Amino acid sequence: MRTATLVAAFLSLSSFGAGCGPENRNDGDGGDSDSDADSDSDADSDSDADSSDGDMFPDAADGCSDEAKLVYTVDTNNTLSTFAPATKQFSTIGTLDCNPGIDPNNPLGGEATPFSMAVDRDSNAYILFSNSKIFKVDTTVTPLTCQNLNYQPQLGLELFGMGFSTDQAGGTSDKLFITGGGADINPDDPSSLAVLDVNTMQVTSAGTVPGSPELTGNSNAELWGFFPGSNPRVGKVNKGTGALETTYMPGGMLQGTPAAWAFAYWGGDYWVFLMKNGEANTTVYQINGSTGAVDSYTAAAGKRIVGAGVSTCAPVVVGKQ
Repeated sequence: MRTATLVAAFLSLSSFGAGCGPENRNDGDGGDSDSDADSDSDADSDSDADSSDGDMFPDAADGCSDEAKLVYTVDTNNTLSTFAPATKQFSTIGTLDCNPGIDPNNPLGGEATPFSMAVDRDSNAYILFSNSKIFKVDTTVTPLTCQNLNYQPQLGLELFGMGFSTDQAGGTSDKLFITGGGADINPDDPSSLAVLDVNTMQVTSAGTVPGSPELTGNSNAELWGFFPGSNPRVGKVNKGTGALETTYMPGGMLQGTPAAWAFAYWGGDYWVFLMKNGEANTTVYQINGSTGAVDSYTAAAGKRIVGAGVSTCAPVVVGKQ
């Protein structure tokens, strides 16, 4: 998600971001092995018994396409994919054609890379790059062309996590929440919570969050964050103040110095995409939405995921078999 400190950026070239992640593209993760996401755990929950995500979508006429109900991820190599929670498999959509320009935060120079991502109810991805540029991408059309939204940092928000949340439970109108700060913010430092108007690119302050999380929202009008760092946790964020209302402490396997991470809420559970320093690729952790425990973990072979996006069309409850 973010760089731990500016010094750490010189050492590891990592940044934070719905994912957040490192800024160095020349790190040997160019291979995209979407079909090789093998499970590393036999402790999968009952939710894995469903054969396909398509069967999990609600039958209600909510005006949402099937594409709007998917989990999307983006890698440091500009690959946009979908992730199927039921099968723990990735499917490549394509390579972003954004041409973001040079990353001034990378001491070695080079082109900016994806930093975080959110997805709206029309299946559009909003992708923040490590040089603070935001591009809008229609995930349903290939090749994946990018529209520069001409975002200018406001309120000190240069790099941030982001996620859409509905205005009211069951509603169809939503807002894009962001939380972050400057390029040198530490994951354990407090961060600014704000609302970003995707039409005007104007930012409105909403509070302060006790940490620097990646964000995800849902149609229950909730906003959740994954907080990496010295004390990893998942917390429900008050959208008006930034205070944490509920906190889960998965601990254990999620502990360690984060190098790249992203976060999504789908089917009542939380999905943490985390790569720690010294690891070769991202691991996907399924966090139980009721207990906060790790139900399963799956290696995303060859991937360094820095952004995950899920719209407020995604299911919030999945029937268990």
